[in-house]
Amino acid sequence: MASASIKRQRKRKRQDQDGEPEFQVAPMVDVLLVLMLFFMAITSTETLKKDPNLILPEANHGKKPQAGDQKHMVTVNIGWDKPTNSPLFNMDGHPFATADALSPLLADKRSRDQNMNVLIRADTEVQYSSVADLMNACAAAGVGSVTFAVINNPNKKGSTAAPDAPAAN
Repeated sequence: MASASIKRQRKRKRQDQDGEPEFQVAPMVDVLLVLMLFFMAITSTETLKKDPNLILPEANHGKKPQAGDQKHMVTVNIGWDKPTNSPLFNMDGHPFATADALSPLLADKRSRDQNMNVLIRADTEVQYSSVADLMNACAAAGVGSVTFAVINNPNKKGSTAAPDAPAAN
């Protein structure tokens, strides 16, 4: 019996040396799982910043954000609740009752990142006074750079920004 198993081992060694190498599946599965987790993590953070229910205003001369600004950008969404005629402030997936309630959180983020800027995504229904309140809250928090997200209207001449690009402040 021992001689038969030795012969099989010798035969198997000869076949491995003569044949093509075997394809290893386990390392490929590991790599795919890591990539899948990476893309899932990136997708969920991006979803929190953009509210699909907002209808952004149109602009003729919106500009695309610079590459370095995206890293330091904090997005604040302002929706409009028609039944109560009141603004709905939302930052990082958390709702806030007023713009003043955002000020301490913005100040905390500003203390950790001196280059922080705020991107305001306001619905077309939102009254200007609500946007002004948010801008005052940003000023109280020490944020000096505020931009607005707009939709580029391709039917108007002179438009150069991509859809949902922040306009210049």
